[in-house]
Amino acid sequence: MNNQKLLEEVKHSFLIKRARAEEENAAFISSMCQNEEFDKLYSAYNKKNLAYLRSKFAGENLQLKAEVDVLKQKLQNFLTENNIDANKLEPQYECPICNDTGIANGKMCSCLLSALNSKKSVIMSGNKKFKSFDECDDSIMTEQDFKTRDLLKTWCEKYPNSTKLNINIFGASGAGKTFMLECMANALVKAGHAVCFKTAFDVNELARLYHIGKNFDFSLCLNAEVLFIDDLGSEPIIKNVTKEYLYNLINTRQANNRPTIISSNLDLNNLLDRYDERIFSRLVNKKLSININLTSPDKRLI
Repeated sequence: MNNQKLLEEVKHSFLIKRARAEEENAAFISSMCQNEEFDKLYSAYNKKNLAYLRSKFAGENLQLKAEVDVLKQKLQNFLTENNIDANKLEPQYECPICNDTGIANGKMCSCLLSALNSKKSVIMSGNKKFKSFDECDDSIMTEQDFKTRDLLKTWCEKYPNSTKLNINIFGASGAGKTFMLECMANALVKAGHAVCFKTAFDVNELARLYHIGKNFDFSLCLNAEVLFIDDLGSEPIIKNVTKEYLYNLINTRQANNRPTIISSNLDLNNLLDRYDERIFSRLVNKKLSININLTSPDKRLI
């Protein structure tokens, strides 16, 4: 993934968005100027505002500024009296901080960062459409499900200041593990974070291809802001690949304080038997991880 190219694409989308807002504003003003009273006011406002802007090169002219403000207020009053939103006098940018430029105070605005991370998440997660916490069906949820949902929602709301780095959700098929992971991914993307959502099979295959020199994208998993691995334990064990790369992945991400969220049909004993002590101890380390064992019945059969 070329981050610079991705950034340029997002910046270009901001230019289009800003231009659209300004075109819509120009069309609105043009339409309003069909009214003689508004046209006179707007013409006077434009001339006075232009004079004020020119005067700023020689120093602030408070008298001109006051006159501009009076004319602008008259325009806003005219719109309000005619039941028209007075805010339409200016272009309606989506972001009031940077006016859709993507830059605020000489730095990348939070809106641009959020849009960039959202686009990254789409690419890293294979255009996956995530479920939402709002889609939870209360009628089939157990008391444990409600507690788990609230715990995960709180973790997402507090991130990146969550108390634990990683989350592991264990349970039988149909317990709702994948659904919960998708809801978390959705919440984090909406909050402006970048996520990578992969099945354990996908991660294993990326590792295999990287291992034989045919793929260089394993860094997506290593460096993702938040990595989701669904259905750990379903992937085939490939000699010199599966365990080795999984250990490196978990260890590297923990060392760099990057969260990893995992679901698995395995219980703790089977997890230890399938992998090894090094992987197991890093996965379920209680100092770093929240370990949840969902015991609810298969919701797909309800």
